[in-house]
Amino acid sequence: MVKLFSYVKYSEASFPMTGQYTALLLLTTLIWVLLWIGYRQNKINDEIKRKEKEERINAKTERIRKLESLYPNRNK
Repeated sequence: MVKLFSYVKYSEASFPMTGQYTALLLLTTLIWVLLWIGYRQNKINDEIKRKEKEERINAKTERIRKLESLYPNRNK
């Protein structure tokens, strides 16, 4: 295991944080934040649409139930 990593010098194993890397990090972070905001907004919109759909279905079934109570079935 020691021989496997023996070629790496510790002085060369540094990562200089230059302006380009900083800009790349900020850009990547901005993209992730925007994606998260979009995901959250999409989730909120889906919840609103689901509630509206449930309300329409409930209103329709209520209208059908009221119509059926006005015209009872004739038993033959």
